[in-house]
Amino acid sequence: MGEKRLGAQRKLNKTNIDRVPKRAGVYVIKSRSGGIQYVGMSVNLRTRLQQHLTQENIPNAHTYQTRTCRSTKRAANLERDYIQRYKPKYNILKKK
Repeated sequence: MGEKRLGAQRKLNKTNIDRVPKRAGVYVIKSRSGGIQYVGMSVNLRTRLQQHLTQENIPNAHTYQTRTCRSTKRAANLERDYIQRYKPKYNILKKK
């Protein structure tokens, strides 16, 4: 399976989020300094990022990156891999 690449980094605002596909995938939210604050997965990336924007539940959220996936199972596995790799400040990884 190759490198798990994310899409371009975009500012977390309504205009950019309206361009995000309504597909399953993974998203990474970063601070202004570029540190990864949160990693998540969703069945509908656009709706989930809109929720983050309106709820403002991640302090210092500035930019985001996404990666679409063919299935929610793949998105969940990718989310777990990113959390283990980057150890974001606002994620808690559940132990099996």
